[in-house]
Amino acid sequence: MTLRDQLSPLKKQIEREKTVSLELPNRFAFKEHDIVDFNHVLSFFDWGLEDVPVRIDLRKCLAANYQAVSLIVLYAWKLKAQGCKVTFIESDEDNGASALWRMMGARGTFPVLLSEKQQFKGNSLKPLLAVRNNDDFKSVIETADTYTDGFNVEYSSTLRYVLSELLYNALEHGRNYGGEKIRNRQIPAISQFTWYKKNNEIHFIIADTGVGIKEHIEQAYPGQDSDVEAIKLSLKAQRSGTFGVNNPYTDKNNAGMGLYISSNIVRRLNADMYVVSGEGVVHVSPRDVTGKILDNRWPGTFVLVTLKLEANTTFVLYKMMQEFREEAEREQKKASQMEVDERYYVSISNYFGSFAENKEEAINFRDRRLFPALKKGQSILLDFDNVTSSPHSFLSALLASPIKSLGMSSYKKIKVVNASPEIRETIDFILDDNTG
Repeated sequence: MTLRDQLSPLKKQIEREKTVSLELPNRFAFKEHDIVDFNHVLSFFDWGLEDVPVRIDLRKCLAANYQAVSLIVLYAWKLKAQGCKVTFIESDEDNGASALWRMMGARGTFPVLLSEKQQFKGNSLKPLLAVRNNDDFKSVIETADTYTDGFNVEYSSTLRYVLSELLYNALEHGRNYGGEKIRNRQIPAISQFTWYKKNNEIHFIIADTGVGIKEHIEQAYPGQDSDVEAIKLSLKAQRSGTFGVNNPYTDKNNAGMGLYISSNIVRRLNADMYVVSGEGVVHVSPRDVTGKILDNRWPGTFVLVTLKLEANTTFVLYKMMQEFREEAEREQKKASQMEVDERYYVSISNYFGSFAENKEEAINFRDRRLFPALKKGQSILLDFDNVTSSPHSFLSALLASPIKSLGMSSYKKIKVVNASPEIRETIDFILDDNTG
């Protein structure tokens, strides 16, 4: 017997002792008795596991739905990227999480992660798809088209539009690369949708483990109070896609309309949309838009849409979209005017040049311009476009005293756009140092 053969049982024993076992609860679904509860599902996920064997046991879970179970795929990919060896234990039952797992083709979880050409091989009526690139985007849309074939033509085009916008967001903002432990491969987003024929309802989920909405939207609108507030802001017209603007009042681009229009379409169809990101969930219902802080978090974003198909539909997609765009333009004009009235806009390069370094100039500007603006109740918007260098001494002279006078409200009252990472980091340090 070789030394390797002798050590093999010892190695297996050590691995067994280190293994973390995660057992799915008896029920693993977002809804019970018409009450939606995301905390129940999210409490299962332990995102802190690293470099340990993990066993996910599906056997005792007898009540589950496809959208909730599909999130386990993303969880397994994330653990793999954190150095964990993940295995699944299934039962042979024809119901419960094990049956759903097989039906979706989720046994191919790791081959799909490790090969961009691989896709889940599940039941065509319960499709689970990885979303990594434009080819995957097209596959999801084509699959959705087969689902809606025979529906009212407006349902088909409307669902296609909403799905396209959510997929675009997942591709654009949900990108996540796993590092050396998975050979620097991209962790895909996923799409899963199910037609519940008995209730004539379509449910679908688009999910990723990217940066999340708050971090994404703070690139243009820093200082969001919570994930809930960031999600709500992303649903407003021309918010979630506006980055790198030169003048925040005149140079807004036309991005950021997708979530706004999609959420309004969902409301018009008497459907429900749930946007979960970080520790926040926002529910877009036919009646209103409400948010809630969750007890557990999701590292990234997922959107769940539930839609009951009606026999006699009277809506027309292009008319709805035209109406929403006109309303968005009115909202944007109103918001822009409010921003002009309530904010004191400062182009740093105009006042101090590309090298904003003179401490005395900063002090003079602070006393003559910033403090009077704050006294009037205005907020300060500092635009660092075309500024190459701005050292700590300059920025501290400009901002430390105003921040100290405002306290914690300075995170709301002083906004910074178009700053380099170095300048942004320095300002964050000054904020922390003077609000502690």
